[in-house]
Amino acid sequence: MPPAIFKNLANLIVIFRSFLVFVIIILLSNMSPVSRITGLALLIFIAILDWFDGYVARRFRISSKLGGLMDTLGDRITENLFLIFFAYKRLIPIAVPIIFVARSLVADFIRHHSSRNGISTFAINKSKLGMFFVASKTSRVLYLVFKIVIFCLAALALVVNSLIVVNGILEMRMFLVSLRQIVFYGSIALVAFNLLRFVLLAYDSRFVLKDAFTNGD
Repeated sequence: MPPAIFKNLANLIVIFRSFLVFVIIILLSNMSPVSRITGLALLIFIAILDWFDGYVARRFRISSKLGGLMDTLGDRITENLFLIFFAYKRLIPIAVPIIFVARSLVADFIRHHSSRNGISTFAINKSKLGMFFVASKTSRVLYLVFKIVIFCLAALALVVNSLIVVNGILEMRMFLVSLRQIVFYGSIALVAFNLLRFVLLAYDSRFVLKDAFTNGD
């Protein structure tokens, strides 16, 4: 493998999994049970890739600032597009993707400005709550797993719906109702956790932001 490609292997994985998001949405939009099952399988696959690109970067010591930005961009594409899509499918409240998109824009602005002042992404959070709920590996893994579970359950609900409509498996209707309720209230809990992390991020970066607005930097 050429050195240049090897050096950017983790970034290429991020690009590939971001591309798969669009493929998955197309597959889940089709009423065919086979198409939707394939979309669900690929959704699980990109969840594995999300872990794998970080592993590759650490394992081969090819981590970089660009890689960190690429990973964040990939995460934003994944979470925002899926939330918008599942809201369009009326599985989650429309307020959820609206809040996520607004929150991600403001949070990335804060992190970008902090990085200009030499403060890395997770070094922003100095408070105990900020370190635990935002910067800690436990919190980040929990947040990632929470999102993946909600997305997979939403995709599963679309699979079950297609089995009922196309294949006439009416016995699954109660299961679909339960799935929809779990996804609906789970997405509300997810956005609440998201907002908690954002509030702590904003609180811990208050002095940097105050200096920026005071000095006009």
